[in-house]
Order: sequence, then C-alpha cells, then structure tokens
Amino acid sequence: MAGNNLSLGIDLGKNHLVLCLLQKTWRGIRLVDYQVKTWAEDFSVEDQLPFLSNFVAQYAVAKDKVFLAIPRGKTVIRFLRLPLAAQENLRQVLEYEAPKYVPWEVEEICFDYQILHRDGQGLSLVVLFSKKREVAHYLALLEKIGLKPHAIQISSVGALNLFLYHAGGNYKNNTVLLDLQGSMAEINFLKEGQWQENFLFTLPAEKKGEKIIQICQMGGVPETELGQTEFYVYGTGAETKSVSSWLDHPSLKYVTPPPRHKIKTRRGESLPPGNYGGVGVPLPGLIKTNYKLNLLAEEKKKKTRQMGKPLFISLVFLTILLTLSWIWGSYRKIQDELQFLRAEVNRKKPEVTAVENLKKEREKIVKDIAEFEKLSSLEARKIDILKELTQILPPTVWIWNLKAAGREIEISGFADSASDLIPLLDRSPLFEKVEFLAPVTKERDRRLGSDKEKERFKIRLYLEKKRL
Repeated sequence: MAGNNLSLGIDLGKNHLVLCLLQKTWRGIRLVDYQVKTWAEDFSVEDQLPFLSNFVAQYAVAKDKVFLAIPRGKTVIRFLRLPLAAQENLRQVLEYEAPKYVPWEVEEICFDYQILHRDGQGLSLVVLFSKKREVAHYLALLEKIGLKPHAIQISSVGALNLFLYHAGGNYKNNTVLLDLQGSMAEINFLKEGQWQENFLFTLPAEKKGEKIIQICQMGGVPETELGQTEFYVYGTGAETKSVSSWLDHPSLKYVTPPPRHKIKTRRGESLPPGNYGGVGVPLPGLIKTNYKLNLLAEEKKKKTRQMGKPLFISLVFLTILLTLSWIWGSYRKIQDELQFLRAEVNRKKPEVTAVENLKKEREKIVKDIAEFEKLSSLEARKIDILKELTQILPPTVWIWNLKAAGREIEISGFADSASDLIPLLDRSPLFEKVEFLAPVTKERDRRLGSDKEKERFKIRLYLEKKRL
C-alpha cells in the first residue's frame, strides 16, 4: 500500500496506546487500521514498543505522515488575549511571558501557539505548553523503532479537528466536546465553531452532571444557555448504551456521540467511539485541519520544512519532466504515423491514377453505348414507320419527305385523294392523332411523263405510346 496517501496517528495516553491509520482516497478519508492497547499502572509505554513496531511494520507510511499525541496531563493549555503589537514577535513574547502561564522555568518549556481570532483590539490565541524533557522522552521512545513524528500534539486537538471535519454541531449554539477516560474528564468548548476553552479535571463518584455543569459555567456558558448547549460525549467512559443516564442534571438535554459518518470503514464495521481523539490525530497528514499545534522544537520543524521543500520542488520538476516526455512522445508518434501515411499515399498514387483513368474510360464507353442505343432505337422506329406506311397507303400515294422526332411524325407527298389518307392512317395500330398540317392543294404529277393531277398534302401524326 502506497505510503504517500497514508497517515499514522499514535495517541499515547496514561494507560493506553491508540494506533490509527487513515488513508485519503477519491471517496474521502478511509479507516485502514485501528488498534488499542491498554495496561495497568505497573506497566509503562516502553513495554508497548513491540506492539507499536509490529503495527508500523505492516504499512509503508511516509516519514512526514506520522503524528504523535502525548498525554494531556503532560501539557498545559492557555487561551490568551494579547495586544496587536505583540504579533510582530509573538513567539519571543510568549517565550518571555511563559512563566506567567505555567509553573516551569523558561529553559524547561517547549510550546506552540495558534491565533484563533484577530480584531481591532487584539489577538485571541491558544498556547500549548509542555516540558522539553517530556517531549524528548517520547521522541526517544519512537526513535528506538525508527519513527520520527512530523508533529507532536494532544488527542484533544485530534478530536476537535475530527469534529470540525464532520461539520458537526450547531454553530449558532454553544458546543461541548466531553472526553471521558475513567475517572478523568476533559472538556473543550466551542462557540460558533471556534475553540474557546479547555479543562481537564477529575470526575466525582457521584453527581457527575453537577461537576460538568460547574466546569461549563467556568468556561463561560451561562446557566440560561445550558438547555441549548449540545454535548458530544466520547472516550472509554462513554461506551454505554445511554451516556445521558448518569449525567444526572436536567440541563444536559442534548447528549449524543460525536459524528463519525465521514470516516469510511469496511462494510459491517463502525468507527471506534472509545478513542475518538486518537482517530483525529493523523488527519493533518491528509487534509487541511483547523488546528495545527506542534510541540516539536523549532529547529526540528524547520528541518522538516527544509526537507519538504526540496522534495516538493523535485516532485514538481519530475511532474513537468514526465509531462514534457509524454507530450514529446505523443508528438513523435503522430509524426511517425503521418510519415507512414504519406509514404502509403505516394505508394498507392500510381494505382489510384490508373483506377481514375479506367473510371474515365468506362464513363466514355457507357456514354458511347447510350448514344449508339439511342441511334439504333431511332433507326429501328423509322424502318417500322416506313414499313407501316408502305403497307397501309395505296400504291398511287407518293411520299417525298418524312420527318420523325420522338413520337411526332410528319409526312409530305401526293395522293389521288388526300382526304382518304386520314382514316387509313388513323386505323393503323401504330399511329394516333392524325391531322393535316396544311391545306391540300392540287398539282400536276409530271413524273415519267405523267400529266395527271394530284393532291399535295402535309400530315402530322404520332406514334402510339405503347409503341415507344
């Protein structure tokens, strides 16, 4: 499985280890694998390294896609309000002011911050503090099995990122994310989708609801708004059929598990509810998340960024090179095909010319045949006409001119009685529409010494259509 679209989250709690491997696909974020290891008080994290090593060995996860969450009890969270002037050298200001917010010396502290809101009066930001030796301890543990995390955070940040990725909660109301881990509880407050406050506290054996309401009021949720506040409960202590059954307070009306539908799982499986924050720890390796607190030392962050920049440039260069190679290859292929087609055209050209010449010769022959058939047909009709006239006209009739054009026939000549010719011709099955074209005149027939008077005629008639 390719490592460039995988992201591994390692959530180290006080008594548990949550391993979550997510993958980014075209359908969204998919849960590839998820395992949880718990231990008693007399065990340590070091004892769980073989379990972690075996899990990691199954997958090829990129080095910049490993995210570590350390126990919340090893950190301190502060929500601060600073003047705008502090933004120019904000890290130096926070480093100088750190002893005001945590009970440690400056040289002991590592921290990271994120600006939540900026307005005309100042900056609102969240700062995550821890001791350098604590962070170094966890880094040394992971280095034993060859892991160097890209970022160090806490599972609360993972839970917030996962919750906001699902766009859960009504941003118009107050929203509370409640993490229950045994006797410990952690609350994150959101207002209109913005992180407002965080509390880590111990739950009493009884009246847990009252304690939670008290913490909510400390976090700035008025008692009048508790009825509209939405509570999303998760963690190992929330794995009951009805979480609200023991949150014994009438104001806690909207108590549900957080949304989990956007993380795809295999058919028949569901997202584990016990360690909701651990599932959100690897999200920054796959998507743009709302919160990116990182307790790694600044020089290690810079080293990671410095390694990432050349890699990014190399990938861009490789992409451009591959694209140009593909374009050049396509161009050469098209040119080769074009050259082959041209050669084929030149090779076939004499054959095409010969075929075209044959085609022209054929057309000429067909035309000549048609003309010949036309002439033959016309001559055949004239012979039939002459034959018919010879048979039906009296011997005393002399025809000196005959014209035939299509169906129309015109005859001129002399007869003893021209008027007798019309009925003779009309009775012929070969002719129709017999008529004189000019008045009949009398003339002397002077052929061979004859001096007999004859009638000169000019008759038009038509061939029967069925004779054509």
